[in-house]
Amino acid sequence: MKSALNANQRETENLKAQLAKAEKANDTLRSELKHTRIKLKDQIEETDKLNEKYDDLEQYSRKNSLEILGVSEGAYTSTEEVVIRIGRAINVDIKPEDIEISHKLKRKTSRPVIVKFVSHKVKSLLYRARTKLKNVKASDLFPSFAFASRDDQRISINENFTSHRREIFWKANKKKKDNMITSTWKMDGKIFVKTSPNGAPVRIYCEEDLNDL
Repeated sequence: MKSALNANQRETENLKAQLAKAEKANDTLRSELKHTRIKLKDQIEETDKLNEKYDDLEQYSRKNSLEILGVSEGAYTSTEEVVIRIGRAINVDIKPEDIEISHKLKRKTSRPVIVKFVSHKVKSLLYRARTKLKNVKASDLFPSFAFASRDDQRISINENFTSHRREIFWKANKKKKDNMITSTWKMDGKIFVKTSPNGAPVRIYCEEDLNDL
């Protein structure tokens, strides 16, 4: 009986030692896991900052650019012609030498005209005057072209956003449709919203900013 008791004690001590060893190993693993999570969090934050800087640089390269939608491809002979005629329609004098380059963009649902101006001043003049396009249709600018009724749509001028900012602005507009915010707009590559009619404008940098409104 004494022998059996000693054997049980030895077994108990052995189990305690194994348990202590396992707990120590678990403490080491928990410490390593915590360190890994901190390192991963730091890497994610660094990656996000780098992506932000890259997006800022890409958007800066588009600061003199605008997109024009609503004119059928067959209506014009050159994209430069589209820009000049639209400027004329809304009392913005645009000369060929004001345009650095213009061409059609390939998108899934449309082929807008993109124009890059020589100066930011001309770009801003045209963009600010875009509200005058409210009652202007493509057929007014190109009367010799036979527009089908579905093609003769309203012309619009948009900022030339990066894909990242286009997605954020789309989500901001969705919140507006869901009555979660009252207004959205964009200017010089920046996105702004209002959460109430009399509220102060809030600049949106990322999707998290929308979620925090």
